[in-house]
Amino acid sequence: MADPKVQSETSEAPVSKRRGKFVLSALVLLMVLGAVWGKTAWVNFCQWQAEKKLSDRQTDGALEWIIRAYQADAQNPRTLLIQSRVHRRNSQIEAAVADLTRLHQLTGTTDDLQREQWLVEAQVGDLQNLERNLADMLIDPRGRAADICETYVNSCMLNYRFNDAKRMLEVWQADFPQDPLPHYYRGRILEHQGGWDQAVAEFETALKLDPEHIPSAYNLARVKLAQNQVAAALKNYRICTNLQPDHAAALVGTAVCLRMQQDVETARQKLEQARQLPDAQVVKDFRSVGDPVYVARSAILLEQGQLELAAGNYDQAVTHLKEALQRSPKDRKARLALANALRGQGKLDAAQEQLKIVEETQEAIKRLDECFDQLQLDLNNADLRAEIGSIFLKYISEDQGVVWLKNALYYDSENQLAKQTLSEYYEKQQIPPDQSSTQ
Repeated sequence: MADPKVQSETSEAPVSKRRGKFVLSALVLLMVLGAVWGKTAWVNFCQWQAEKKLSDRQTDGALEWIIRAYQADAQNPRTLLIQSRVHRRNSQIEAAVADLTRLHQLTGTTDDLQREQWLVEAQVGDLQNLERNLADMLIDPRGRAADICETYVNSCMLNYRFNDAKRMLEVWQADFPQDPLPHYYRGRILEHQGGWDQAVAEFETALKLDPEHIPSAYNLARVKLAQNQVAAALKNYRICTNLQPDHAAALVGTAVCLRMQQDVETARQKLEQARQLPDAQVVKDFRSVGDPVYVARSAILLEQGQLELAAGNYDQAVTHLKEALQRSPKDRKARLALANALRGQGKLDAAQEQLKIVEETQEAIKRLDECFDQLQLDLNNADLRAEIGSIFLKYISEDQGVVWLKNALYYDSENQLAKQTLSEYYEKQQIPPDQSSTQ
């Protein structure tokens, strides 16, 4: 007969081993689940932060958070959708389209994807799908009514449909009375239409609602400067730089005012501060206040040239202005200033060559103004839009020209001037039409 003690030990050993294996397996399972749950919680938190930043119009902060979510899980559909929104709001259209393409590969066509696609299209001036579905989107905005309104207004402004933009601004302002943006956009439209005093009132109202709204302060300063109210303009440019000391557009505006007040040395310091900024930030700062990319490319150098020209330093002026034209060859103001600087150097023939180009550009701009006036009477006129695009492409900005030419094709897909001009442009640039910039 076996010893009871021995029998007990031999029977309990397998049980103890099984219990140990079970505990180990349970721990491994809990670790795995914890890792999964932890990752999911982190991604959800990053998405929440990104959407919160977007609703507060802090696109830089939104981008930082959504990048964290993407790094944790690049296949998360919600992350890709939010990331597309952030890129669109930053005018990074190609990146937004890439996000939506990856999202479609994961989920196929969904309602949220379609909505975002319509907003991306509208961002570059194609209003067809957004306008067709606008009522449904505003009935069920899913927490993004202001974003939908802003995108629609921007697209109307690109299409010179100012009356449609104003009607949407009334709806937007009624639903969000504390939002400064309806007043800001109305001010920009009024400024463009020459209603400067009304524009001033709108920008001032926007600043009362949000004293830290840099675009309103900047545009108010620009209108004041156009009205030759230099001290008032300088005050508003300084509101911008007090809020963001390295704001490139505001630094240039400040320098212009200081030049007009004959404070040359301080103006030089402001422009040198702006010159130290990365090109990407310069473009971003100008775009954030409504100025196009082609203005941002040469604005700092142009003002440096203007400053030295006013001071009689013709050699330095020529150096700055030639560099400005290298960055933006169609900059009429830089070319005219260069002609004056060359004349100051005694190089009359070279100055005359520059003036001939300026005169040709001015004639084209005169025709451009006529086209815009005619377009107000016939907004669906694709021929006018194609002509506007052709003038922009040749004399002002290739980027703007491409946008207008594509815009003409939205209204008439067979418009010959738009098709031929784009084809010649793509061939010259060696860019396939389906890979051209949409910005």
